[in-house]
Amino acid sequence: YEWHGNIEKSGFPEPSGIVFDGARGTLFVIGDEGDICEMTTDGKVLRRAVVRTGADFEGLARDPATGLLYAAIEGEEKIVEVDPATLKALREFTVPRRLGDVELFKPGGNGIEAICFVPDPSNPEGGTFFVANQSFSYDPNGEKSVIVELEVPTRSSHTGGEARILGWFAPGVIDLSGLEYDRANGHLLAISDATNTLMEMTRRGRILRVIAFPGNDQEGIALDDRGFMYIARDCGGVLKIRPERPRFGP
Repeated sequence: YEWHGNIEKSGFPEPSGIVFDGARGTLFVIGDEGDICEMTTDGKVLRRAVVRTGADFEGLARDPATGLLYAAIEGEEKIVEVDPATLKALREFTVPRRLGDVELFKPGGNGIEAICFVPDPSNPEGGTFFVANQSFSYDPNGEKSVIVELEVPTRSSHTGGEARILGWFAPGVIDLSGLEYDRANGHLLAISDATNTLMEMTRRGRILRVIAFPGNDQEGIALDDRGFMYIARDCGGVLKIRPERPRFGP
């Protein structure tokens, strides 16, 4: 990695999700207490607001077609749509806990810890979301460490609604804490906080490579349009690095 260190100096509390806004050229970061901020790629905070007081936001995604942001709430298993211009919540979408007989999000469990959006012009909703359920157990009968693909009615509903589970897979790694979609190759990037690793995988769950991941308490990941990677850390701060070739990002 080309190391640029911690760029977040304002003391934004418990960063748990981050996304790059290509239209604005800035980063959006969310925290565990329901707040959000917009910052430059050098870490200067431009705006800050509370989206929903006390909401345990644990991941942030962006739909590039609309520019809207989507924050996942851990425990409630909900996705909140946020207007980047006003930093206000617009709609909420509920994530089902089960697919058939399989319980993917255990009530009272660790819940959704990560989210990303994958554009798809052929999908009536403009694409699909991938979310990760956090689990610290390898027990096959315990809470599952899984990545779930969702179709969310962001186009078809004006008031919110319930997402539909399209499929899921278990990568075989605990403590999934961050997700990002790499538009350059169509792959998913998944963080495992407990193992300090970053996995590159297909959207069907085939792991292509695993690399050591710097820092600790890594809970969010974003790629910008210049090849930089940003890591939101629950212990505080946002790390900025540039991976060596073959690199992630456009």
